[in-house]
Amino acid sequence: MPAPDSSKHSFSNGRRWLNWLNTFLAVAAVLAMIVMANYLADGYFKRFQLDRNSIFKLSKQTQRVLDSLTNDVNVTIFFEPHGANEQVYELVSGLLAEYQQACPRHIHLTTLDYDREVGKAKEFLAKHSLTGLKEKDFVLFESGGNTRTAYAKELAKYDFSALLSGQSKEVRRNAFLGELYFTGDIYDVSNPRPMKAYFLYGHGENDPEDNKANNGYSKLAAILKEEVDCNWQKLSLQGTNAIPADCQLLIVAAGAREGRMELDELVKIATYLKQGGRMLALLTAPSGLESVLTTWGVRVGNSRVEDMNKDFNLPDGTFLTAQLVPHPIMDPLISEKMPLRMILPRAVYPTENQSKIPGAPEVTILAATSAQGQDELKQTGVFPLLVAVEQGSIQGVNSPGGGGTRIVVAGDSDFLDDQVIDSVGNHIFSQLALDWLLQRPQIMLSGLGPQPIKEYKLYMTIAQERSLRWLFLAGLPGGILALGGLVWLRRRS
Repeated sequence: MPAPDSSKHSFSNGRRWLNWLNTFLAVAAVLAMIVMANYLADGYFKRFQLDRNSIFKLSKQTQRVLDSLTNDVNVTIFFEPHGANEQVYELVSGLLAEYQQACPRHIHLTTLDYDREVGKAKEFLAKHSLTGLKEKDFVLFESGGNTRTAYAKELAKYDFSALLSGQSKEVRRNAFLGELYFTGDIYDVSNPRPMKAYFLYGHGENDPEDNKANNGYSKLAAILKEEVDCNWQKLSLQGTNAIPADCQLLIVAAGAREGRMELDELVKIATYLKQGGRMLALLTAPSGLESVLTTWGVRVGNSRVEDMNKDFNLPDGTFLTAQLVPHPIMDPLISEKMPLRMILPRAVYPTENQSKIPGAPEVTILAATSAQGQDELKQTGVFPLLVAVEQGSIQGVNSPGGGGTRIVVAGDSDFLDDQVIDSVGNHIFSQLALDWLLQRPQIMLSGLGPQPIKEYKLYMTIAQERSLRWLFLAGLPGGILALGGLVWLRRRS
């Protein structure tokens, strides 16, 4: 047998080196393309929300607030991730990650586990003067020395219906308020401006300093201070007292305890409104303010109203609003189907002869009864319960709110007192109404409200549970073994 000719090779040395060079250049080209793709993705990425019902989907107005940022906002999640508020932590961290992704240049997110990082936690609390806090889990927003805090207990709404009815001992979270708080807090620390509201007193009004009586307004005052970032003070207009120049919102809550306002008090309020003032008027009883409101296209009825429709009537004599009308205040409540709980309110009507002259006050009904509403005179029909009044900027007038007059009128002062304000949508309504009156336009746009926490329960009979158990324990493994056996038999043949 002849020996193989060693001088003959499949590839020459030059050809071999050319192949190696070609392989190296191909690998280098692939690596270069990967690097370039990552560079472009980092600066020009596009994220898509596949689940349109996701609780982490940012609303358009939140995106507008983030797009308008020019200052850095440091966000610290001060939580114990696996503590009592574990579910809230997961919602908070997931949502704030979306904020950071939407605005990575100005939103800087940090998580601080106070259970594991004790030293850092103490230093953080001391730095922000929060060492005396009773609530451990919260989110702190900071920008330019301005801070806002959102506590875990505020970020979720709870459903007590199953507990109260005896069906379950579980209190279930049914809504997440993260975006409502976070967007407002980011806006506040980025655009700080002092705001001041005054609660009128001297005629038996609901007291914002009274946290013991059921008809106190301490919770409404807390919402004003802590959630809207507006300082407040009590104000009497009796005698020579005038409405202060820094008053950006006047709150009049006329309960059914004392008499009417004096003429000079009404004149002061009328002048304040003509100069572009803002007012929240809650009028369970006649106060004299009704005459001022008629000049703004609003008539408050004398008779109190109830809804006879059993779908909205509650056993304690209160009722839920059957109709909510689209408006920046009401849109979040409409989207989440959250009615208001009312306590025998007076009807509030737009006047029939509203002026059509350009620039005249625009009156919008916000909520109403069903067609089975009934007043004390036994008249039935749809009764409007809340209205909003707006008049654009008044030429030559520098109004406290930076625009024209805004008024919200309700024929019920009790639906925002300490006993009722946390019912259904009342709390959210109060915050949205205050935001609208104080004119925070980046926040007061439709859709920024509570996000429902959806839960799905699967109910099965005992027989169905047994069938499912055998399916997982025997059916699936047995099927896989049978399929493997068939493959083995096929290969043997």
